[in-house]
Amino acid sequence: MSPTPASNYRIDIMGTEDDLRIQQRHLWEQIAEELRRGIHSGKLEPGSRLITADLAARWGVSRGPVREALMALENEGIVHSTRRQGTVVGTPSALDLQAIFCVREALESAAGNVLCDKETLLSSSDRARLSHTLDAMDKAYQRGENAAAIKSDFTFHQLIVDLTGNSRFSAINKNMISQNTQHLKGLDPQIWPQVGWETIRIAHQRILDALLAGDLDSYRDAIFIHYRNSKARASMPKVTPASMGEEPGRLGVDPA
Repeated sequence: MSPTPASNYRIDIMGTEDDLRIQQRHLWEQIAEELRRGIHSGKLEPGSRLITADLAARWGVSRGPVREALMALENEGIVHSTRRQGTVVGTPSALDLQAIFCVREALESAAGNVLCDKETLLSSSDRARLSHTLDAMDKAYQRGENAAAIKSDFTFHQLIVDLTGNSRFSAINKNMISQNTQHLKGLDPQIWPQVGWETIRIAHQRILDALLAGDLDSYRDAIFIHYRNSKARASMPKVTPASMGEEPGRLGVDPA
């Protein structure tokens, strides 16, 4: 299957589910978000060319905001530019995913230094937010709603970093999660990698329990084990539901 040309990629910028409307203020951010959704959903496939003139014409905007949006996505790491092809959607790889996990592990480990500090322990509302997000992930998996579970999984990890109050940590981690989403879907949209949900649930619960207890050593151990397992799964060969003896809707897909 050849990559989807950007000129053939229809984005309903005037009537999405969230009724998102392109406005002059922060126009490039809204364009970037629409393209990001297309990449993460797989509608814009790896290798698809993103031609500034075509996108600007399709949306009825000037080329300036489109260029800014493409630059932002390149800085985010989900598209890249070459002199020969221009801007294209990045191609996922297990090696890149390993690197992403390394960065995310470092950020979350550093977050523990702040969140487990006895003078800055998590507030009751922060504790509730973390617990609620993990519960939502669990319930989604139990219903076989993998997409919703993955979204809650990423939200849980982003929240850990956000709670440090370090905006630079948060921005870097958000970029890593965006790349993580792209690489996860590119390698296998639905069933890569496949592990038992109980393993995933226990790993996340250990992280949460350590945070709630303010136990830095246990937290670091939980983060290390979680990402060690994620890196190992990133190098696993693809498997089919039949080979696992499972039904697709019940499989655990751990995006880390």
